[in-house]
Amino acid sequence: MKNRYRSFFIAALLVVSALPDIIGCIRSVSELSYSGLVFNPIDGYSYLAKMQIGKSGEWLFTLPFTANPGEGRLLFPFYIASGHIFGWLGIPLSVGFVVLRLLCFGLLILSLIRLSEKVFNDNFSLIFLVLTAGGGLGWLLLPTGNFGADFWVAEAFPFLSGLANPHFPLALCLMVFTILLFSDSNQAAKYPGIMFCGFFLSILSPFGFFVSCGVLSISWLWERINGRQSVIWPLLIFLFSGIPYAAYQYWAVNSTPEFAAWTAQNQTPSPAVWDVALTFSPWIVLIVLGWRGIWAQNENPIIRKLIIWMVVGLVLTVIPFNLQRRFLIGLYIPIACLGFLGLDRAASTIKIQARKLAVICTALSLITPFLLVVMTSSVIASHNPLYYFQPGEVSAIQWLSKQDGGRDLVLADGQTGSLIPAISRLRVLYGHPFETIDAENKKDQVEDFFSGKMTRDEEEKYLKENSIKWIFYGSREQNLGKPDILKDKNPIKQFENVSIFSVTELVR
Repeated sequence: MKNRYRSFFIAALLVVSALPDIIGCIRSVSELSYSGLVFNPIDGYSYLAKMQIGKSGEWLFTLPFTANPGEGRLLFPFYIASGHIFGWLGIPLSVGFVVLRLLCFGLLILSLIRLSEKVFNDNFSLIFLVLTAGGGLGWLLLPTGNFGADFWVAEAFPFLSGLANPHFPLALCLMVFTILLFSDSNQAAKYPGIMFCGFFLSILSPFGFFVSCGVLSISWLWERINGRQSVIWPLLIFLFSGIPYAAYQYWAVNSTPEFAAWTAQNQTPSPAVWDVALTFSPWIVLIVLGWRGIWAQNENPIIRKLIIWMVVGLVLTVIPFNLQRRFLIGLYIPIACLGFLGLDRAASTIKIQARKLAVICTALSLITPFLLVVMTSSVIASHNPLYYFQPGEVSAIQWLSKQDGGRDLVLADGQTGSLIPAISRLRVLYGHPFETIDAENKKDQVEDFFSGKMTRDEEEKYLKENSIKWIFYGSREQNLGKPDILKDKNPIKQFENVSIFSVTELVR
């Protein structure tokens, strides 16, 4: 791929990944404010909330979507530091999040260019397209009303990770560069880079760090067993660069009752085995058909590490563990590369021209990403309330932030509860399925309150027991109903569709 075409393709890919954001900005009107989120907005608001912690001048993370956040710990420093920086620069966090996401995706693209060059020399046009913009065959499930894992396991796919957030693509970038550094013959000159990758990968993704440790350790053993020269110092440098913070993270998320409760309900199991197979097809199929051709090329140290990465990733995803899906991180990269390496042998097996098979598989792998861009753009263009602040919401949240230090507990609907910590340091009773302690019960209670299912006495008791200071009653809450305690009551403040009620004036 010539440099000028490569530059054009990179620019086009970044524009495509920014297309939903562009549509969101265009579709924003005076009464609707676009959030800057594209994929999985519920988690997106949690990233903005972490950045908000930094913007407020703090460094320690506390749970932003729960009534009692507990003690802070040095978690999510990437987002908290970003919040500090954007706060200093005066850049809105929603804008900063988009810029950071595109920047990190751009770095991932550059790392994949380098990987493609090292594995495929000059003949890497299609594999580069697949690595940066490809997916699996999960779209085959759409007629059944289901989505394959390539529609929602963002950390596994470079393009989807670039739509989701900044830290996924940056973590994948570091994983790729780590493999490239460890495959360089002059590793001693790369020690600073190895240390950098180990340390920052442990910060961005402890699971990515753990997978990389497994890949590099097994690779070192493979080299020794086969009599190849293999120095252990690069491996030790990588391990000891990342282990301290990874160990701290493990301690921190179990160090307080609040964090322990959050960790216990943070369940991310792997997709079903058949879903994983479909998600990483057609490349898994090519690997099975062409494994002899792949194995014949294992003199290349990068290819050896890609084989190990694929095996380690697949094995870890079936280990019983509440966060096992996280081990799928970046797994599309080695599987797609190995699939292309086995393509000639696979084509020979099924009696088809290799070039034709490559084009067919590439075309099939581009369908899911295309649909993702179309679907997210359509949802954002339709003013889906998950992606926009509704009339009066921003003004109301800003006003509440100026009351009593801006840390009061606010009762709001679950959607509003996701938005409030994203642009303030106010606390909410419910706002996130994982980062709200006892999330399911809290969600049910909030819905029962606003839908009027509680009696007047139950409403007063609920407000008192939870030490709620303010009731946020906007369009989202109005869609649920109206609690008895608010009937015939005047709000303390009105912002277009949003009424703010002081609990001290409602409950005597």
